[in-house]
Amino acid sequence: MFNLEATLFCGQTFVWQKDESSYRGVINHRLVTLDVNEPFSKIVSDPFLRHYFDLEYPYEEAETHLAALDPALGALLNSHRSIHILNQDPWETTLSFITSQNNTIRRIRNLLNALRATYGKEVAPNHHALPTANELLSGSTEDRLRALGFGYRAEYLLGAARNVELLARVEDQEDEEALRALQQIHGIGPKVASCILLFAYGRKDIFPLDTWTRRILSEYYPEEDPSFFSPYGGIAQQHLFYAERRKIGLHW
Repeated sequence: MFNLEATLFCGQTFVWQKDESSYRGVINHRLVTLDVNEPFSKIVSDPFLRHYFDLEYPYEEAETHLAALDPALGALLNSHRSIHILNQDPWETTLSFITSQNNTIRRIRNLLNALRATYGKEVAPNHHALPTANELLSGSTEDRLRALGFGYRAEYLLGAARNVELLARVEDQEDEEALRALQQIHGIGPKVASCILLFAYGRKDIFPLDTWTRRILSEYYPEEDPSFFSPYGGIAQQHLFYAERRKIGLHW
């Protein structure tokens, strides 16, 4: 199958939590619980989860291509097994990555949890969905979001909610056009736009650049740019980012 732990906690989503017995997250207004010891039987048998975990994509082909580019990257792919790019809801992904700007993963999770609890619908006892754009606009103000701890991001979240219809048009746009379109939303720059395209629209060649990934490229691929990994830049980026976060020795 694939590396569920790495897929859920490699930085592409902030909705999942793990305890001794289960992985648990609210996805598209649905609470999903996966048994830690046997998660894949439920994933394989549920069409919604099969799509969410991107089971139909040929990851083996992508990883073989990337391994051929660089033996060290190949060893990294082998050690991680397979990291899948999740098919996430565009609006929820937009909320999440606007919140992620200049933030730690712990704080991102805390802010999104506060947003769920304050404005989202309860989909199961003590589990809330992220608010829809309409729920956010009807229930919140910039001052209220700032009081929850969002700071300057409060303005960006409300601006994105007012322009949520733009997300529906991105599906049919080429990558460069889609990146420009997403950046029409105030507060969305190239990095956040890239994350939305990769994690919500499945654009596997998008390689989001931030402080982490620029440092990785500078250290391990100083003569290359993200096009080196094409057409699987997004997949390569997730493995490299996950390795750097976990401080795995990459042996370049």
